[in-house]
Amino acid sequence: MIENNICPIGNTLDFFNRKWIFCILSNIFRGMNHFSEFKKANPTISNHILAETLKYMEENDLIKKTVIEDGPRVQTEYSMTEKGRKTNKILYEITNYYFNELNYVEYDENQREDILAEYRKAFDIE
Repeated sequence: MIENNICPIGNTLDFFNRKWIFCILSNIFRGMNHFSEFKKANPTISNHILAETLKYMEENDLIKKTVIEDGPRVQTEYSMTEKGRKTNKILYEITNYYFNELNYVEYDENQREDILAEYRKAFDIE
């Protein structure tokens, strides 16, 4: 439950209070839309936590879940809602901050620029 805090930053952080939300949003921006793809991209998340996070994101209108029936086969796909798409600049700035201020994993300048270019394209940042 989000507390009624005067600080809009605190309220926003309360809304995004689950560790994996931004990673999953980033995955969807980059073309992933299946549970197994999210799991592969984020191998340390448990299936239970991933399922709970996807449910939370759907309940809060960040993503939309679509069940596709193809004969006996049933697939679930997740896509971005308009509200979810509006996180693009936040995600890009977090990525940019990581490379410019934190950079726990050593990337050379070319790798950093390639990744940032990929994210700019995925997040539709000019």
